[in-house]
Amino acid sequence: MLGLHSALLVRYEGPAAATIVGKFGGPEDDFVLGDPLVLTEGAALTVQRSGTPAQVDYEELASDLADRMRSRGFRSSIAVPITVSGETWGALVAAFREGEQMPHEAVSRLSAFAELAGLAVASASAREKLAASRLRIVAAGDAERRRIERNLHDGAQQRLVALSVGLRLIQSKIRDDPQEADEMIAFATGELTQALRELRELAQGIHPAVLTERGLEEALDVLAARTPLPVELDVRLPEPLPAQVEAAAYYVVSESLANVVKHAGAGTARVHVERIDGHALVEVGDDGGGGADPGGGSGLYGLRDRVETLAGLLEIESPRGRGTRIRARIPVS
Repeated sequence: MLGLHSALLVRYEGPAAATIVGKFGGPEDDFVLGDPLVLTEGAALTVQRSGTPAQVDYEELASDLADRMRSRGFRSSIAVPITVSGETWGALVAAFREGEQMPHEAVSRLSAFAELAGLAVASASAREKLAASRLRIVAAGDAERRRIERNLHDGAQQRLVALSVGLRLIQSKIRDDPQEADEMIAFATGELTQALRELRELAQGIHPAVLTERGLEEALDVLAARTPLPVELDVRLPEPLPAQVEAAAYYVVSESLANVVKHAGAGTARVHVERIDGHALVEVGDDGGGGADPGGGSGLYGLRDRVETLAGLLEIESPRGRGTRIRARIPVS
């Protein structure tokens, strides 16, 4: 529609760096699809810096890129930003040769095309993240089932099998040696009590009973008391949160405190929970060494998946030497 003969679609890779991801027209032997670009003064670099459309005249520029364009017969170019999730992802750059006139509607039409490109990139990125999230959820579910099976087999199941054998022995002893049978019954009672305790702990790991029975604040009190370092707890919830939101908030705190104990080298931790602007805000901070890497393990990925499933947002701030703060905002409705 614009009568253009040459255009590039570039993706920014860092300061003054880009990759050619789309090409229309000539020159045939240069600016090849997939080529890296070192951006010097020109339209693409101006767009990267400003995030707004830019137009340049190569006769007025002294740079390697301008020399390269002039040597191929181009006199000017116009570039518009491609925006994805509020960030300048790349640019659409149209170049004009000697004698070609830039249409008056060039900026608006190129911007409309760039908007479509941005939507396509965002959609593809969202599909990739969704697919990765589903894989992590499946993997986490499989791992949890294996954990439950292993804990049942190694713990309560072994005790219950031994208890079954013991009860048969008691049955054979109860008439011939009542005193020994009585001692065996006392031992079996202790084993049964221990098996019940292990089953409760296993169930607590699946879904904490205290959360269902007494609510989030009480559950966090128990969690803080079990953490082997001082935890400052600040919970401001005048009314209960929806069950799914409470569960997500609990696991954000639980996983975060577990990471503090295992990895942070912290002396203290802070937990803040409140309901504000239609959201549950959950923050967990520590005074440890920082440097937490969300890609270093499945725990933080799992938290992010859990929060995003409820249309929430999980943020991680962990500068080295300055502790870690994990913040979740979860819609309450």
